[in-house]
Amino acid sequence: MISKKAIDSIYKLHSTAPESPDCLDIMLLFEKIHPDHKIEIDGENLIINSVEQWSPFHRIPLDRIFGIVDFEENVAVVLRNSIIFLGKRVPCVNIHIKPQKDSFMDKVKSMLSKN
Repeated sequence: MISKKAIDSIYKLHSTAPESPDCLDIMLLFEKIHPDHKIEIDGENLIINSVEQWSPFHRIPLDRIFGIVDFEENVAVVLRNSIIFLGKRVPCVNIHIKPQKDSFMDKVKSMLSKN
């Protein structure tokens, strides 16, 4: 299991997209993860066939991927507000969705509604 501290670190290290999808270590997805994920590159999209077709995480434009990180049990595909963890030994998929922070106006409204 990846800790919250590690997840926060991933988001910080990969806070912007690379200059080009060519800068991503895409080979990790073909060499390290379980073959049942059936990863494909279709033009400008990464397709994760172990994720249902109706899911927004099934087909991801390569220019939306901020990084690909190798861990002991998983390979992480880092997006702006989410991370897809693909299992190496088993074809499991876990997705972390970054919690949305309240905007300044949300905080003001909350404070006013309490009074």
